[in-house]
Amino acid sequence: MKKILLIQSFLRFSPKSIQQAIQLAKKNEAKLLVVFVIDVEFAENVANTLTDEGWLGGKPSEQLYASIMKEYQLQSELKIEKIKTIADENQVTMRSIIKNGPIVEKTLKIVTLEEPDIIVISRRKRSKLSRFIFGSVVETLKKNVKCEVKIIDSD
Repeated sequence: MKKILLIQSFLRFSPKSIQQAIQLAKKNEAKLLVVFVIDVEFAENVANTLTDEGWLGGKPSEQLYASIMKEYQLQSELKIEKIKTIADENQVTMRSIIKNGPIVEKTLKIVTLEEPDIIVISRRKRSKLSRFIFGSVVETLKKNVKCEVKIIDSD
């Protein structure tokens, strides 16, 4: 095993998946690639919620949206630094990538380019009905990649 791909996002940030990916990389002397995906729809939802709840009047400005995205970028960098610290403590070589966009689309592009041996991703607790209606990132990845997908259920 040469490369482990750890998928993280604001909705999928899981200390449990981080620890397991690092331990897997250490055990197999593999490199760890951490991909943090900033889902642009998440930023749009925050701006729209602020408007819908009456915190903002009218349509959110592009400036607000840009500010939210800038904050998400900063927060993702901080989260990656924490992962890097843990990887360094475990003597695991790590590299990171931050992408903006839909998590499945960005992950599939990176999988194609990087060709990992295994993908580690956390699965959020949701009802079966929710997964049926809205789909599942994990299931979509499993169907569209050739490598193993290790699923870590979030607590």
